[in-house]
Amino acid sequence: MVTLKLSASATDRLMTCPGSANLDLAIPGWQEPEEEEETGARVKGHIWHDLFAQAANTTARDMQRIGQAIEYVGAVRRRRRFKILVEEKVKAEWLKTAPSTIPDVVLYVKDELHIIDYKTGRIAVEVVKNPQLMYYARTVAHLAPDAKEVHLHIVQPWADTMEEWVVSAKELAEFALEVERAEARILNKDLTLVPSDKGCLFCPANPHSRGLKGTPLCPVMMELLYPSEPMDLDEVLS
Repeated sequence: MVTLKLSASATDRLMTCPGSANLDLAIPGWQEPEEEEETGARVKGHIWHDLFAQAANTTARDMQRIGQAIEYVGAVRRRRRFKILVEEKVKAEWLKTAPSTIPDVVLYVKDELHIIDYKTGRIAVEVVKNPQLMYYARTVAHLAPDAKEVHLHIVQPWADTMEEWVVSAKELAEFALEVERAEARILNKDLTLVPSDKGCLFCPANPHSRGLKGTPLCPVMMELLYPSEPMDLDEVLS
């Protein structure tokens, strides 16, 4: 056994009991304990150390924003003794293709369900009728079979947005039906291109996409943004 060094975490112990630095010499027949799976305080300690280490590398303002986000989520969690899923992959079994998806946080009991989605952008994301969150809600609805509604949350501290919107079971069912119809069109190889304000934001064929762009760009969007022929103002204004 190597002599235990006087590290910061061992200071109190070794200042009080220097012999514990060489237990194999101090105690005849000494055997080191077997490594066990970390639980309880040790696990929590590692989590917090990792969290604070990452937060400390940000600006003071960002640390404050992160704190506000944690406070918001903590307040939601205090409402009930929720079970929790954190970034756990789930399958959308309600769709024919059963794609996998990963909600940021799901809080649930038998009669209450919350979906929490973290956003880091500076442009506020609307929580009301948010398709991404409603998709998550429909996918994990079975976790709260007695819930009459689902609470959706956007936590976006860099946009000063931390909002909640409640979607009813009826609204969620109507949304799911629309998604199923969209899936049917996709499976039938419907190639219709339909530009929209929100739907095209991250499309790689959008010339102004917020994400990566492919080539060639969407012809319908290009014609909409950059018409090949000048508009006849008299015709437009008539």
